[in-house]
Amino acid sequence: MKVSRTLSALVASGYLVACFLSSRPEVGLRMIVFLLFPLALIWFGEELGEFTGNWGGHYIDEKSPGWLLSVLGWVLLLVPLFVILAIRFRT
Repeated sequence: MKVSRTLSALVASGYLVACFLSSRPEVGLRMIVFLLFPLALIWFGEELGEFTGNWGGHYIDEKSPGWLLSVLGWVLLLVPLFVILAIRFRT
């Protein structure tokens, strides 16, 4: 789990450095907001998976597998990289 946290922090840091160096500061701030959700899923997937109860008007009656939430966090974290690569290799 510690390796996953370290790698995700490195990826997120790379995104932030790239955003702040290559564009306006607002883009970097938006990236920070975007990164909060995937990092929370990766870092606290087990804890978030334990949640049951009412959330946003919906009732959650079963626990979610923590590993699945972590995988979802990694997918969301890597989406910007896939988009950048798709744009780069498309031209």
